[in-house]
Amino acid sequence: MAIRLRLQKDRLAEFFSTRRMVLFVIIALVTIGSVIPLIFLLWSSFKPVSVGNLSDWSLTNFTLKNFRDVLAEPSTFLMLKDSFFFAFGSMIVAYIFGGVIAFMVERTNTPYRNVMYGLMFIPLIMPGMLKAIGWVLLTGPRAGALNQAWFALSGSSEPLFNAFSIPMMFFVEGLSLSPLTFFLLGATMRGMDPSLEEAAYVSGANRVTTMLRVTMRLMTPALAGVGLLNFARAIESFDTPLIMGFSSGIRVFATQIYLVLRNISPPEYGHGFVLSLTLIIITVAGILVYQRMMRRSERFATVTGKGYRPRLLDLGPVGRPLATSFMLFFLIVAMILPMLTMAWSSFLPFYQVPWANGFDVSRLTLENYRILTARPDFALAVRNTVLLSGFSAVGSMLLAVVISWVIIRLRPKGTKVLDALVFIPYAIPGIALGFSMMVIFLAFPNPIYGSIWILVIAYTVHFIPVATRFTHAGVAQLKGELEEAAMTSGAGTFTMMRRILVPLMLPTLIGGGLYVFLLSSRIMSMAAILYTPDSMVLAIYIYQIYTEGRLPLVGALAVIMVVSLTTLTIFSRMLAQRRGTQVHG
Repeated sequence: MAIRLRLQKDRLAEFFSTRRMVLFVIIALVTIGSVIPLIFLLWSSFKPVSVGNLSDWSLTNFTLKNFRDVLAEPSTFLMLKDSFFFAFGSMIVAYIFGGVIAFMVERTNTPYRNVMYGLMFIPLIMPGMLKAIGWVLLTGPRAGALNQAWFALSGSSEPLFNAFSIPMMFFVEGLSLSPLTFFLLGATMRGMDPSLEEAAYVSGANRVTTMLRVTMRLMTPALAGVGLLNFARAIESFDTPLIMGFSSGIRVFATQIYLVLRNISPPEYGHGFVLSLTLIIITVAGILVYQRMMRRSERFATVTGKGYRPRLLDLGPVGRPLATSFMLFFLIVAMILPMLTMAWSSFLPFYQVPWANGFDVSRLTLENYRILTARPDFALAVRNTVLLSGFSAVGSMLLAVVISWVIIRLRPKGTKVLDALVFIPYAIPGIALGFSMMVIFLAFPNPIYGSIWILVIAYTVHFIPVATRFTHAGVAQLKGELEEAAMTSGAGTFTMMRRILVPLMLPTLIGGGLYVFLLSSRIMSMAAILYTPDSMVLAIYIYQIYTEGRLPLVGALAVIMVVSLTTLTIFSRMLAQRRGTQVHG
């Protein structure tokens, strides 16, 4: 008996020793991935940098020259104005669609509202660049399908829409941000107790007064917080401004950084450092205020009992079809119209509006799909995208599991600091993180720079905060008895994670991994800075063939990507549900 107790104590000592090792490794990895890129950008913005001299770590030679040069550029203040106008407009459009649909789904008796909840995931599948290209084909000043219809119906020679303008840019970006707004505000509305609204009705207030005086005030923190988050996400946006604004001279932060680093020879690295730092400051400020507003929202919580049931607002015989029509309109403009336009172009030898020849289907061909799939650069881009998205999804989710376990199970001193460090990459815009990674890996000889693996590292670091939002919830939902049983049976930390923790969390890991995979396959900003011809990914490939004017090939690629990603999403959700049933069964 004494020998057995001694063995158990030895095993416990070994286990806790491994815990300390895991904690130190996680802190080191999080610090390296989160803090070093930020410090590097801050430090280098005050250094005289040039091609061949990008890393000066001496305690001398500090200068404000980079800031003076940026401020001296006449285009800087125009870029600032356009960036804020674009971000603010995107925020408003996201409010109009995402916020209104969230209210309809959560607080009214709109028909098909449960179906709409699932349909709001669909716009997330289509990459933002393809959505922007689709809207260029729809609203191009001369050849856009909607303008062509306007010319034919009105007899006017002036276009109704202009794809290459800031209003159309923030309209398309706002469509992309609407699903996020829907899910965030929907969660808040779902947690509101309508008793205060009912009290207002009893006191004689009508629906409009109740909404303005009660509902909106209860939602003030959530509305402000989500707006700031959308503003921060829009101001770092790259895909939509690149497609719809770059060629017409409209610059925002991300495209200006891309311009000074990739389109100017020699690259203006000093300008890039200053612009990246400024963009980070704006983004971090918005996210910090968002987090503060979300914490304040707890003071407005009114749900108190298990018997709570939200009261649905009756829209009446007129309001219900109007609400359904509004939700259908969003799906049309956010997904159906741009996707149908891209699909139509994929079956044509050259792009024309559908009614150009009276809907002559004899012109339709599959030749674009044959040409696209036969191109060696397409095969390379697909292979690199699968590698990038797959390794980024697996790497970020596995690291996130360990991070969440350390934070929630071990609860070391400084847990809040560690959690804040994990969240830092989310506040660093992709274009700025890509620039920082580029310069860091240029500072010393290594086989990683110029390969797909630098993209894997950058994307994994960037998406760890997203992954931990999944794994934090997953670890918190699991009780620790099985982990303790594994410990007393002699299992080490990694064995326990491999045999107990990961299998139990597999549905969560599949869901989070799928989300990271989708984001990795569609986001272009980091790849635009870090890619080389050997590390071409589909996001860059789309832009290249678009700039070549090969619109039918772009359409074919759009159909292949959307069909593939939709199939992957359906399969992954089925697998996650099946694994979840097995685990709980």
